[in-house]
Amino acid sequence: MERSELEFDWDASNVRHLAQHEITPAEVEHVFRHSPLVVDHRVVDGEVRWSAVGVTASLRVLVLVYALRGARIRPITGWDADKRTKQLYFSSRGT
Repeated sequence: MERSELEFDWDASNVRHLAQHEITPAEVEHVFRHSPLVVDHRVVDGEVRWSAVGVTASLRVLVLVYALRGARIRPITGWDADKRTKQLYFSSRGT
């Protein structure tokens, strides 16, 4: 189920940071629009940051760290999921 109503907080800084991890804004948005698995949260510099695992359109499994700023999702960083995290994600989906 696609969630197209989601809004994202993009700027040159977070786009550049994710690009260093070879992750595009389109991949991030796809993950969030297709029910990622939220796996953790912590407070960093007074802001709650969440970690979620999800799959891109090309079936790349990513871990994404983000904050909620108002009604917008602010992507912070991300990386390719390791084997254990992939197993956690797929087992949570019943696949």
